Amino acid sequence: MTKSSHEAFPQLVSNAYKTITDHSRTMPKIESLLELGCAYCGACIAICPVSALSPRDDTPHLDKEKCTECQLCSKICPALNMTLIEEEKILEAYTAKTTLSDVEKVCQDGGVVTTLLIKALDEGIIEAAITCGVSETEPLKPLPLISTNKQDLLSSAGSKYSLSPILSLLKEAVSKFKSIAVVGLPCHIRAIYLIKSSGLVKYSEPIKFTIGLFCMNNYPYAKFIKALRDVVGVSPDVVEKIIIRKGKLAALCKDGSKHVVKVSKLKSYAGETCRRCPDFTAWFSDISVGSVGSEEGWTSVLIRTENGRKIFNMAVRDGMLVSKPLPESSLEAIRRLERVKRKRLQG
Repeated sequence: MTKSSHEAFPQLVSNAYKTITDHSRTMPKIESLLELGCAYCGACIAICPVSALSPRDDTPHLDKEKCTECQLCSKICPALNMTLIEEEKILEAYTAKTTLSDVEKVCQDGGVVTTLLIKALDEGIIEAAITCGVSETEPLKPLPLISTNKQDLLSSAGSKYSLSPILSLLKEAVSKFKSIAVVGLPCHIRAIYLIKSSGLVKYSEPIKFTIGLFCMNNYPYAKFIKALRDVVGVSPDVVEKIIIRKGKLAALCKDGSKHVVKVSKLKSYAGETCRRCPDFTAWFSDISVGSVGSEEGWTSVLIRTENGRKIFNMAVRDGMLVSKPLPESSLEAIRRLERVKRKRLQG
């Protein structure tokens, strides 16, 4: 992104910093944001009433001939509606891990996300989940998926570190199922909150459960691949898995080798929207999860709603998860990163 584009971004979204639910104000046209680089959450693609937006590379493509300038896309855009909340709601906090052997084989940390989704499917709470797998043709490229069974969920386990328009599948998912879950980053979860607050019941009502993933930065796919080559010094074709933990990125290769760099060295490759996002823990989710604050092989879990508590307790009750209270020192580690990211909104 050029210097002029970098300077233009905060000016573009400045009017959107007031309140997340005030849709009476005039919103910047989505076209301007797409030119600068958006979160590529996919929400605008799903809710556009005339299908003027479609997936393309690392940002949606806008068909100007179809667009009626209804501004609905701007109203539910998480990049144009960033805000700080006074105090995030956390009912309970745990560190947990799965007891399911097949989940343990494929999970990133403690396997909590996959286990909770399996439990929600088993209990009939949801019929499907919007998740994220990996492309079979392009190395490490996230692939939005609608998962309807355990095998689907296992295939989408593990973290991905590039922008993924998972919410572009929302229109298809709600047309087929009456109850779904969504697993996403803070931008995805904020988009869902905006869809609900905008009264788009057709899309919001079927969403029965949301899991938010801790996120400090994310990367456009093309930039992430370039970073692997230029900064990490490895070809993406030989990388089997990426792990980001304790400020370091590790690229685990198919030949057993490992390449490690400080995540800070990838800062310039991060998405422009990520550099402005103040939300580290997905404030508007039912449950937030991440590795920060937990030992290796475990997941930090923030229970935010009664719905989230119910599903988590079911998994623990039935022996699918083991858990213990998250220590105050671990919560402080999470809060510390939260404070760092909150400062971005004014930066």
